[in-house]
Amino acid sequence: MRNSLPIVILMLVMIGCKPTVPSEFIQPGELEDILYDYHVAQAMANETSHRNSEENYYDKNAFFHAVLKKHDVTEAEFDSSLVYYYSHAERLKGIYQHVKERLNDEAKALGASVGDLNKYSAYSTVGDTANVWQNETDVLLLPMPTTNRYDIYVKADTSYYKGDSFMFQFMSDFIYQSGSRDVVVCLVAKYENDSTTQTVSHVNMTGQSQIRIPENREGTLKELRGFIYLNNNDRANEVRKMLFISQIQLIRFHSKEKKDEPKSNDENKKDSLSGAADRPGNGTDSTSRGGQQRQGGRLLPSDKGAAVHRVDKQPFKTMRK
Repeated sequence: MRNSLPIVILMLVMIGCKPTVPSEFIQPGELEDILYDYHVAQAMANETSHRNSEENYYDKNAFFHAVLKKHDVTEAEFDSSLVYYYSHAERLKGIYQHVKERLNDEAKALGASVGDLNKYSAYSTVGDTANVWQNETDVLLLPMPTTNRYDIYVKADTSYYKGDSFMFQFMSDFIYQSGSRDVVVCLVAKYENDSTTQTVSHVNMTGQSQIRIPENREGTLKELRGFIYLNNNDRANEVRKMLFISQIQLIRFHSKEKKDEPKSNDENKKDSLSGAADRPGNGTDSTSRGGQQRQGGRLLPSDKGAAVHRVDKQPFKTMRK
């Protein structure tokens, strides 16, 4: 009992030394509620703007300020808190993960169906269709060096075959004050025969993104490298700019060889007719047996000058002694 006392004291000290958010910034629980309401408000703005870009911008801005007013937070307080959380990216990432879980639970409660992205979540790492992504599935990108890029690396194993195709997909959530959104996704597939395939895609909208890598029948995948890069535009002084990527998946599809197509009905009829013509007793065919030919069920005398299986078209004459 005495030996365990120092361990208990050490644990209490470690818990007491856990860093907390300074009081002048928005606390994690409150920030989570603000971000949750923010995404709900942005979705409402998208529904009411009727796809007019200028109208959409003003609606989103109005909804954003309505969320801040609801939580009794000024825009300056919100932006200054983001600056603090930018320097504590892991804490901000954890907050955003909770926000995504709440949004997904709310969508399910409202009867939302399983989307195209989630239909692959049940697949294992083996099989003809498999989710082979084994790295982290949630990434937070910020407009600062070392935090605006996520590197991708997948090393293939013996479960990869020639002709495999791939689909890299994820969900993206933008929080932008203004300006254009641009995320560059680059994937480079290297094969055992030293050939490479490069795919580059730009993402500028919240929602699901899919990047496909076509099949290669000349070689088996050796490795897949690439990156997701948050492009910082000319509005570098704006604070409210970040991207949360979730549900990253790499779906591998094994190629299936094309099976022989069944014969058509016309071809089957031709085969049956040719088979019937080969049977004895058919007047259009001749066979030989014991030096004699048979035509229409009658035996014909063998003609040494005629080729075998050849039908003699001359009238048949009865031979008399």
